Amino acid sequence: MMGQRQQANPKLFYVGVNIEERIPPEHLYRKLARALNFDGVRPLVAHCYGDRGHESIDPVVLLKLYLITHLENVRSERELVRHLAFRLDWLWFCGMDLDSVMPHHSVLSKARARWGLKVFEQLFAQVLGQCQAAGLIEGKTVFADSTLLKAHADVRSRVARELWNQLEATQDPLPEDPAGAAVASATAARPEAESSRPAPPLPAVSPTHTPAPPEDTQAHELPRPPEGGFNAQWVSRTDPDAGTTLRRGRGVTLGYRDHTLTDNRCGVILATVATAAHYDDARLLPVLLDKAQAYVQVQPQEVVGDSQYGSQENRTRMRRRKIRPYLKRRTTRGENGSKSWLELLDPELDQGRAVRLMRRRQHVAEGRFAEAHARMGHRRCRQRRRWRVQIQCYMVALTQNALKLTRHPRSKPRHAATRAVYRCPTTLRHPPKHSTTLR
Repeated sequence: MMGQRQQANPKLFYVGVNIEERIPPEHLYRKLARALNFDGVRPLVAHCYGDRGHESIDPVVLLKLYLITHLENVRSERELVRHLAFRLDWLWFCGMDLDSVMPHHSVLSKARARWGLKVFEQLFAQVLGQCQAAGLIEGKTVFADSTLLKAHADVRSRVARELWNQLEATQDPLPEDPAGAAVASATAARPEAESSRPAPPLPAVSPTHTPAPPEDTQAHELPRPPEGGFNAQWVSRTDPDAGTTLRRGRGVTLGYRDHTLTDNRCGVILATVATAAHYDDARLLPVLLDKAQAYVQVQPQEVVGDSQYGSQENRTRMRRRKIRPYLKRRTTRGENGSKSWLELLDPELDQGRAVRLMRRRQHVAEGRFAEAHARMGHRRCRQRRRWRVQIQCYMVALTQNALKLTRHPRSKPRHAATRAVYRCPTTLRHPPKHSTTLR
């Protein structure tokens, strides 16, 4: 029997609507709610809030909104808040109801600036500790890799660095400096003929790297930028921290690099560092190893990387740390140009294991970036300046580690966790069916 015609006018009141009953038991956000422990978020950000004034949104809700932004590949925070009102699974995950007041989109950007870079790093370390407690980290073999992120700025915004430094020096307000205020008042009291004389030229400023803003609390941990070259002479007015690089087949790109260190067992990201696009990958390998050791207190036995990491200095450092360097050696046309990377491998290393590790690296490290690019919008930078890009890298790595917790049950024995390695690349290639990308 044919059903009745659907009502054209919607109901004004809904009685007995329960969001809890409308979320399937095996929904992704239910798995995240079971796998993640958010008890340490509020004590971590307690110093960012005062004792008086208006009450802010729960920091746990803000962190969940950041997770949703990358899980659903939402392009902007305005779009996130706009779609939050009619997504029942988002409302349930954030602990909201149909009658809850939707937050303003500026709350997310203000919280990012208030928390700072150090808080997001500690949040990433907390989730990484949960992965270690669940037995997802082996710590024996790690993979180093990097990807290029397109900056949120135009290539045509570049100017000469010497001119940019002079313009930055002249933007300081004079009234804040007593000496500058005295000079300004004396200049105003001069006769008109004397004041019409041309001003002396500004002192020449030697080309140098862009100084880090006060929000970038991790700038001292990075190696010095490469001296000379194009980036020493030109800088972007829109995003001074971004670097210019030449991509093979894609031309000149203004952007950053996301350097990561990934564990072999289940593909958990152990460390991530954001730098300008022109940084050498080989110089970031010791920084990644130091950060990973500080997070999980594990010293790896093997490190695997492509020719970007295979410098002579890195191989010497790995031997000092008692780490076997399965790194493709850098070659030139005149020196060992006709030999394969296996022939240039150190004699004490197993060539068969080197081939297996390089294939495994394609699934784990490069597959991780493929997932981040396709499903989380990690091809481009959402904000400008290096410290904001570093926060984006932390949140993308945190989200991917959280997905590892949902795919692998907690408290697994060691042999069961080892068998889970071979299922990890399969889960990376098949996204959850409920996930949607907002365009």
